[in-house]
Amino acid sequence: MPELNNTEFDLNARIQKQLHDNTHEKVKNHQALNDDEIKYLCPVAFKRRMVKSEIAKLGLSKHYSFVPTTKVVDDLRSMGWECVDAKQVKARKRSTNGYQKHMLTFEHPDYKVDKLVNGVPEPATEYPQLLLTNSHDGGNAFTLSAGIFRLICSNGLVIKSEDYGDARLIHKGYSFDAVQKLVTDFTAEIDTALQKVTAMKRTQLTTDQIIAFAKQAALLRFKSNSYNEGNIADVVDIDGLTDSTRPEDIGNGLWEVYNRVQESLINGNYYYKVGVKSRKGRKISNFKQNIDVNKKLSEIAFELAA
Repeated sequence: MPELNNTEFDLNARIQKQLHDNTHEKVKNHQALNDDEIKYLCPVAFKRRMVKSEIAKLGLSKHYSFVPTTKVVDDLRSMGWECVDAKQVKARKRSTNGYQKHMLTFEHPDYKVDKLVNGVPEPATEYPQLLLTNSHDGGNAFTLSAGIFRLICSNGLVIKSEDYGDARLIHKGYSFDAVQKLVTDFTAEIDTALQKVTAMKRTQLTTDQIIAFAKQAALLRFKSNSYNEGNIADVVDIDGLTDSTRPEDIGNGLWEVYNRVQESLINGNYYYKVGVKSRKGRKISNFKQNIDVNKKLSEIAFELAA
């Protein structure tokens, strides 16, 4: 293979930098990504086929049917849902590199939640989303979940799966009709989802309720038979979980409390004790765990909503 000269190398470097800058600017502004931009963020999503030797190497069933993520992207686009973000986990083994778990986020231009302030339209601050997770190593089913992204804190409320019927399609054959039905069901439920958010926004909590909510949230990160609502405050700084980092989240409203606690829980903005030592919480970087925690936290919040 011929080596690149300095001019060609510089040109490639400039092209890569431009791709990097354009892609991240689009993600920041919730703009539709093209295939090159998705591939830049998530190369594994562009694996288009698997041969029998690969399936055997990964120890997958002979009934395993490869579902190309790009096929799902194209099908969602045909329904008006555009990919606005993509990411993949780091492969734990060399043998699974190129097959690992990945997540793509989709939004629809018709489902932006605009708001009125003193009768004047302002840009959307909440975005209904579809979250697609997949892997090619047999470790994760192709799954679609519904969520609501909050622009202010760059975090999202992921709807409990029992409410919105996750599409969990095992790798034994892809069906456009099944995905189309699921997306149709999701869009029909968007109004219901937003009504739940509205209920959260009008619900005021007492100090005791805020503390109880934060304790339940802490137990989502500290899973052990040794911990319960009665003693979790001995380990986790509950007040730190409920601290506000921005003016928009000040107050005792359930929506504000939920977002404060959720952001602290996901980003590790709290302290906990190990023996006599105090340690800072860890950010949840695994998007599957992020989704799971968000679903459970939203379930707790919905039970408190008026």
